[in-house]
Amino acid sequence: MYLSISSSFLFAQITLTQEGTVVNNSVAGIWEGVNIQRIVPTSFTYRNNSITSVNTSGYMLQAGDEGVAAYNNNLNGEIITGNKFIWNGTDMTSITHGVFTGNNINAVIKYNYLYQVPMGIIRKSASNMTNTSGSVAYNIINKGMVGVVVKGMSGVNIYNNTFYSDRNFANTASGRGIIDVYTNEDVSPNSVSHGTKIKNNIFYSKYQVNNIRILDNESLTDLECDYNVYWCEAGTPMFDVNGSEITFAQWQALGYDTHSVIVNPNFNNFIDFVPLARLDYGTNVGTAWQTGLSTTASWTLGVSPATTNQNGTWQVGARIYDAIATDLVYVNSVVENASPSMLEMTYNLSLAKVVPATSAFNVLVNSVARTVNTVAISGNKVQLTLASAIKFGDIITVSYTKPASNPLQTATGGQAISISAQPIINNIINPVEDAAPGAIKMTISPNHIHQIINVILQYSSSFSVLDPARSPQIIRIFDISGNLFIEKLVVTGVPNITIPINLRSGIYSVLMFSGGLQMASQKIVVF
Repeated sequence: MYLSISSSFLFAQITLTQEGTVVNNSVAGIWEGVNIQRIVPTSFTYRNNSITSVNTSGYMLQAGDEGVAAYNNNLNGEIITGNKFIWNGTDMTSITHGVFTGNNINAVIKYNYLYQVPMGIIRKSASNMTNTSGSVAYNIINKGMVGVVVKGMSGVNIYNNTFYSDRNFANTASGRGIIDVYTNEDVSPNSVSHGTKIKNNIFYSKYQVNNIRILDNESLTDLECDYNVYWCEAGTPMFDVNGSEITFAQWQALGYDTHSVIVNPNFNNFIDFVPLARLDYGTNVGTAWQTGLSTTASWTLGVSPATTNQNGTWQVGARIYDAIATDLVYVNSVVENASPSMLEMTYNLSLAKVVPATSAFNVLVNSVARTVNTVAISGNKVQLTLASAIKFGDIITVSYTKPASNPLQTATGGQAISISAQPIINNIINPVEDAAPGAIKMTISPNHIHQIINVILQYSSSFSVLDPARSPQIIRIFDISGNLFIEKLVVTGVPNITIPINLRSGIYSVLMFSGGLQMASQKIVVF
């Protein structure tokens, strides 16, 4: 343990460094945690320590004030780096604060690992404070309810963090974001949050929780959010602006994240969070923040985690690869309405004109193999021409098995790895004509749904379930904004279908398609 306090005279500025300390709190309830003295101006560094707690409220590290106080900003420029914060409590409603630096500007909070901390990193002001430096950068925030809170403080930078959430919507206090930004209305006059910058982060959520929540129009002032990577296992990433939940596309339509992408970072595991390959989707945010965590960084008491400088295209997330990318990384695939017989695969780098055999690719359409006639390379895209066109509503996957000869590769020889059954975006437009009314009757009972949807299908005599033009049969569930939440392939002719759901309360539309045509629809209420 290293503790240093120096001062030249009473109440002069002092230097305070805490390094290599271990704190374990095993008692639930209110805990004030490690409370840093701040009665005089202090050059404070909290480095390579460990705090473990089970508290249901209070703090883990308190290095600031909640409200206006005589000691505000005495920790101006504080540095909190290389620490590990572990919360082992069981109360899912806990708002325990992990790293709290209220009413102190220019804090540098970097290279920390937070595990299950309910409220991870708090940047708060009660008197309209504005940062001129500092950042929340290169932290790994694993699980928990909220990763970063910006409350009533302006000029907060949130750069190159990795966020992972395994909570569902109900366990985020009904919609709190992985990042929350809002005005501090607990004081008069209100303290605003202007000029928040959210860049180069990875947001990975298991369920459709809000990635970023902006609670009021005032907090949109000079907001910059871009060059991030989003991935949600359950569907499109979600956001919240002024209490309205919106999709990634709607968020982009507001002018945010125009250069960001939805890409699976393919972490090695959900402890270390090392991407399978470097993710070159970031933007340069300045030399002060060019050094990130190494892919081999670990947290050892009293030892700083290993770091690596950004190199080449700026990478996203907390961990940085130390070599320029040579390997290809699969991004996504699409079939466009203008060319329904072409499946286009996108990679992160330009491809050499080395064309694999068609046998290296396997395309399934509604679980049935579709022949690949030709393969072509164009820039960073692989274009597969299919034996027959994709139709509206088809469910498509593509696999690539790296062949012994002519594998997909860059001009410098970096090769793409095999991928298996990757879902394809189907942009084929619904045809104008629909099936004859009443060809299929769909009944959902009961209409007020909780966890299970029971669907009963009745076929008219004019509808043949054996007609190949009327297959496959697909059930899709949309919310009132038209966002697709569930897609299920139905065994043709089966009259009774059970679909488990995990949807938020609200009104949804259940649509039945056959052969790309809408056959039936019904609205349901989920509670």
